[in-house]
Amino acid sequence: MSVAPPQQSSSSAVIAPDGIPDDLTMRRTPFGLTITAVAMGSALLAACATPPPPPPPPPPPPPPPVVEAVPYRPLPPGGAHYVMQVPERGPDGRRLTVNTGLSDDHLVWHLRSAWNVAALNCLAPEYEPILDGYRAFLTNNVRPLNAVNDRIEREYSRRFKTRREAIVARDALTTQVYNFFALPAARAGFCRAALDMSNRSLAAPPADPLSFARTSFDGLLMPFETFFDEYEAYQQASAEWDAKWGTMYGSSQPGWVVVQQARASGMPVPSVMDMAAQGSDVQTVIDPETGVAVPVIPVNENVTSQPVLQPLAEQPDPEPGQQ
Repeated sequence: MSVAPPQQSSSSAVIAPDGIPDDLTMRRTPFGLTITAVAMGSALLAACATPPPPPPPPPPPPPPPVVEAVPYRPLPPGGAHYVMQVPERGPDGRRLTVNTGLSDDHLVWHLRSAWNVAALNCLAPEYEPILDGYRAFLTNNVRPLNAVNDRIEREYSRRFKTRREAIVARDALTTQVYNFFALPAARAGFCRAALDMSNRSLAAPPADPLSFARTSFDGLLMPFETFFDEYEAYQQASAEWDAKWGTMYGSSQPGWVVVQQARASGMPVPSVMDMAAQGSDVQTVIDPETGVAVPVIPVNENVTSQPVLQPLAEQPDPEPGQQ
């Protein structure tokens, strides 16, 4: 009796050579194996990737605001007054003063007047040649100086009806000339200019007062021109300070207080010649030739008369009931 070989079931899976059923391989290869490979590759790439950098540190805090230092209010040059009117400029750029547009005779006489002021006010030991030079100038030029004086007298006599009016007018002009050259704020430069002129006159005594005046008088005026320029610069700088700081800090600055008082009073601003004649320390010496008082004003060139105070903010008034 023969035995029939066993029949394979139609549902049996075919075993592939790799040991995996064919139908299972076909089902898993497109999906399972691919997905598994992709997943494993992604994991490997993730393990090898560089970690992201740490977040940047927070920015530093902003710097504190810059606090602008409050400067001192500018001071007038040479210890001059806080409020003063300097001469205006003429068409030639020179200041219009009592020394503008002089005739030859007045040029000589103004030089003599300026030298007289210097001899009485420049008293430091190094300025001794000023007095020596002035005395020699008068002694060596008696006749030409008298002739100049006589011509000026006749000029005033023609201009005025009475001798009295002529004398008063000439004395008034001479006083202005003296006051101009006695201006304390320009003293240091004026004395040095007068010293230079005096040394030259002692080394080579002038034979002609007019020629000497023509070559020397402008040198005596230069210190005043310089002072006027410096004072205008002070006026501009102090006005800028007042506009920027005056409301808050002005009351602590003497110059600001003086300016406000002058504005409130409505009084005319004094001129250069007016300021020279003011002050409790002004003394006078009578000029024997003209009979007019020459101002003598002591000046310490190394000392500034204006106080320098730290700017302080104005404190508000206390509330009622608070002290």
